[in-house]
Amino acid sequence: MTAIYSILSFILILLPLVILHEFGHYFSAKFFKIKVLEFGFGFPPKLFSYWSSRKKIYFDKNNFDFSELEGKTIFVTTSFENNKEFITEYYVNSKESFSSKLENYQVKIDKVENGALLIRDMQWSFNLLPLGGFVRPFGEDNSKHPDSFYVKNAFQRFIVLVAGVLINLILPFFLFFFSSLFITEVDKSDLIIMEISKNSPASISGLKIGDKILNINNKEIHNMNDLQRILTSNLGNNITINVDRGIPNPFAESWEENFSYNNNFNDVVATPRWNPPEGEGALGVAVSVQNYRTINVRNGIIESVKNSYYSVSQLVTLSINSVRAIFNDSSNPQFSGPVAVGPVGISQITGSVASSELTISGKIKVYIELISILSLSLGIINLLPIPALDGGRILFVLIEIIRGGKRVSPDKERIVHSLGFALMISLLVIVTFQDIARIFDNSNIVG
Repeated sequence: MTAIYSILSFILILLPLVILHEFGHYFSAKFFKIKVLEFGFGFPPKLFSYWSSRKKIYFDKNNFDFSELEGKTIFVTTSFENNKEFITEYYVNSKESFSSKLENYQVKIDKVENGALLIRDMQWSFNLLPLGGFVRPFGEDNSKHPDSFYVKNAFQRFIVLVAGVLINLILPFFLFFFSSLFITEVDKSDLIIMEISKNSPASISGLKIGDKILNINNKEIHNMNDLQRILTSNLGNNITINVDRGIPNPFAESWEENFSYNNNFNDVVATPRWNPPEGEGALGVAVSVQNYRTINVRNGIIESVKNSYYSVSQLVTLSINSVRAIFNDSSNPQFSGPVAVGPVGISQITGSVASSELTISGKIKVYIELISILSLSLGIINLLPIPALDGGRILFVLIEIIRGGKRVSPDKERIVHSLGFALMISLLVIVTFQDIARIFDNSNIVG
């Protein structure tokens, strides 16, 4: 059952994020009058598609006869005269058209009337692999068509390329705002330090066994998830930990608490570390989760805005750390720093949340945080100047601007992006292999 939870949770979280990212590209492309040939939900093979964007194109009826092609799809090459689009060539066979022409695109003929075709020239495709989505603009590599991506100026192409990233960066603000405003039930636990590693940041700072963690950097720590997030987002930085110092009870029976608390508050400054010794965490503590309950926390609009800003700024740091973790030998994101995970790892995380004993509101909050982390990570990674990603394409636009409008050869850019795509696939395979290895090693990605 956990495997089913994992798969469904992964699809329900990652697919909308990627689709929203692609809608950023789509709407910005439409704003600048760039023809979009296809919006794909998932990746091929194609299951079915819906045609939209109805328009009229003209043809010389003395040269072409389309009467038998109503309801069928063809490939057309067009030109413009007097603000009208005319068919100059058409092909029924895709291999024939694509083997020699860059200017053609596929259309579906609705009706033939008076030297014109009523056509639909955009597909909404629904594909077999529900792992993302894509937008396919017309003339991305090379084209003279006025509605192609290639002919637009550098500023317009830059906006189209960066629009998806902006969606990913903005989305968490709204998610955290509505979460803070409407979800009032919070999972609450007492987090008691039970072990402290020798020469660890916790030991050096003066933390003691029995300390109950209350606040970190003036933010209340409600549960283990809060602790994980704030430690992971502050690796290498000083944090102020507010604790209630426990009084040991040496005569406690097995069913009794080992410590009693009498508001003996202490502030301790510690520095979570990136690469702790094996078996230790960033802080060097083992924490016991006790006295689990739910509490009600109600926030107004202003407080929700503040909480949203705080949560996003914290997760931006966490997401940057996640990218750094790809090149860092860190293993346990709970305390030693974030770990690079792929589809399998994300599925494991979402599945464990879905099957956990958290309340419904608790699960929603964790999912919102996970979605936000993934959204920010997706945005940040796509901004990196990696070929085949948005950042790689943005880099070529910036090079063009620096060179005074002189573009890099489309053929050279295509080769670079193809190599980048191969690299990304290789990294995905490596990360997926690591995820599977963690499962067989019984490694815990989230706690």
